[in-house]
Amino acid sequence: LVVAYAALPLVGPKTFVDPLPDVRDPVLADLEEERDALLRAIRELEARDDLNQERRAELRTRYEKRAAQTLALLERTRGERSAWASTQPSAAEAGGAATEPRRTRRPFAALTLLAIAALSTSMLGSFVLPRVGQGAVTTFFEEELRVAEALRDLMRAADRDPSVANLMALGEAYWNLADAEEAERSYRAVIARAEADGATASAPLLSYKRLALLLLDRDIEASLELLKRARQVDPTDPETLFAIAELSFALGELDASEEAFSAYLATPEGAGDPDAVARLQLVQLVGPASSALAEERSAENLLALADAFWSSGAEEPAIDIYFEVLTQHDPLQPVALSRVGQLLFIRGMTSDAISLIEQAAGVSGGLRNLEPQATLFLGNAYTIAGDDAGAVRAWEAHLDQVGVDRGGRVVGMLDAARARLQGEDAPIAGVAPAPPTETQVSDRGELAAEALNDPFALERLGASLFAQHCAACHGAAGEGGAGVRLSGNSRAGDAALSRSVIVTGRGIMPAFSGVLLEDEIDVLVRWVAQNLAVPR
Repeated sequence: LVVAYAALPLVGPKTFVDPLPDVRDPVLADLEEERDALLRAIRELEARDDLNQERRAELRTRYEKRAAQTLALLERTRGERSAWASTQPSAAEAGGAATEPRRTRRPFAALTLLAIAALSTSMLGSFVLPRVGQGAVTTFFEEELRVAEALRDLMRAADRDPSVANLMALGEAYWNLADAEEAERSYRAVIARAEADGATASAPLLSYKRLALLLLDRDIEASLELLKRARQVDPTDPETLFAIAELSFALGELDASEEAFSAYLATPEGAGDPDAVARLQLVQLVGPASSALAEERSAENLLALADAFWSSGAEEPAIDIYFEVLTQHDPLQPVALSRVGQLLFIRGMTSDAISLIEQAAGVSGGLRNLEPQATLFLGNAYTIAGDDAGAVRAWEAHLDQVGVDRGGRVVGMLDAARARLQGEDAPIAGVAPAPPTETQVSDRGELAAEALNDPFALERLGASLFAQHCAACHGAAGEGGAGVRLSGNSRAGDAALSRSVIVTGRGIMPAFSGVLLEDEIDVLVRWVAQNLAVPR
């Protein structure tokens, strides 16, 4: 239509173009308008009954006088215009013999361009493609065009026939394109359509699982409800069972979590999963304490539940409970003070950690009455703070508690601290070093690169990196502590997972991307997989 609107005036200007307004002499036009207005006022004056006879006579006299002046001026102006026009040469005199009027030529070039534009416009509709991912298709690369056309076809199919199959296909397309908003809308439409089809109809299992995952960060309860509905579709799906167990545990629904973990371990895929077994043991361990706490929220019940979480490696919920004990029941409870101090040390709050652990020791009657992990962390904290005397005192208490120092790591750190107290230049082991110089970084990079190609160098450097950065939390032999158990943990053999955790951190574990070089992280990941994790 737009092209036609532009082309028709070019094809037939006399037919499709409105004539221009008549351009008249502005002076004559004004005089004629004034004349007409005065004559109209005189005619209307007789019809006005709001004026008396005397007033109408006065106005009539004034209007007639003004009209006479206007008519005289109009006649004089017309005469002057006619006299001037008679003195101008005619067209024949100005240009010689009269020429034949020129025939209007059609603008074929403009019409050709408009025809091309019309053809392009008519074809453009077939190439208007939907958004792909978070952006729009702005190029015509073959793969992008293919994906966008496929998505367009799925959208058209869902519009024509909003069946479960068509809506599910559209949702999966958006899922693969990482368009979370459109994928969520499509999966909701799948579920709504399936429910509208009848009481016996069920939405595809995958739609519930996908939508639950999309809602997890925003509404964990809604996510759990969707997973429960997914379980109705397939009661033995291992992914659904494991997810229900984890979310139920996170929401404190321990009975539901225990039942779901047991059902997951009963499936062929979940049988013997060490993580699920450990999680089920944790649920069974904290279940009685949680039930007791539900009946009476006393300090004793709070400590029992917190200790159950802590002993199973779930430090975050344990610390929340310890804080409740300290703030609402007993501000000098030694176990709560000690463990909160340990967590603060892991998070880098060294001075606060020292204060709380020392306070716990004072309440308990001395360092040797604390748990060994607390005295180990206290020695490390004192070393970071530059207090070798405090570190010696804490590590001596730790050795008295454990009796045997596996691997000799604490003994080595203790000897180094004593040497520094004697004025010797001994390295600080077991803690993160100061930022290295460019030369040191270069040397470390060369050692790490060599270790990645030499099994013996890998063993030496990997053991050193683990002792320096990991053993304080995960144990010298990977047996666990404040950090998770790595020895015998199948997930520790997953290189991608281990590397992600080391680089970005997880839970109470800090990120090491700013401490270790890339090759050092690769060495540590490979060493842990070879020495601690069981074969996958």
